Amino acid sequence: GGDVDDRKSTTGFIFLLGDTAYPWCSKKQPIVTLSTCEAEYVSAASSVCQAIWLSRLLKMIHIPQEEATPIYVDNKSAIALAKNPVFHDRSKHIDTRYHYIRECVEKKEVELTYIKTNDQIADIFTKPLKFEDFVRLRTWIGVTKRDQV
Repeated sequence: GGDVDDRKSTTGFIFLLGDTAYPWCSKKQPIVTLSTCEAEYVSAASSVCQAIWLSRLLKMIHIPQEEATPIYVDNKSAIALAKNPVFHDRSKHIDTRYHYIRECVEKKEVELTYIKTNDQIADIFTKPLKFEDFVRLRTWIGVTKRDQV
């Protein structure tokens, strides 16, 4: 609930090809989520949709991707929810469209990987950061050269 007016969270993701950031997104989620787990799950689902689109685009230009695209998520509960196809009482309220992520995990098109919150690059798009963290993440996404920090 990052927005104090409407309590909607922000989805943020960035994809890297080598050292180059392509594309990135920072967007308010279309729904009010009831937990951090749900907010992270909705964000991961958005990232998965983008990853599948990028993978298909690369395939069309004859650069097929052999392995699953890693999607880094800093919430273990969201990862467990995506990997477990059992319909839990706690996830009944989540719109079906967000469960597309499960299908992509099962097909091994994407792989959800846990990452510590401090190392989550997408946070630069979604939350206020300490100056040091902002500079570190800015460097990781290639906005400044590593030797300029």
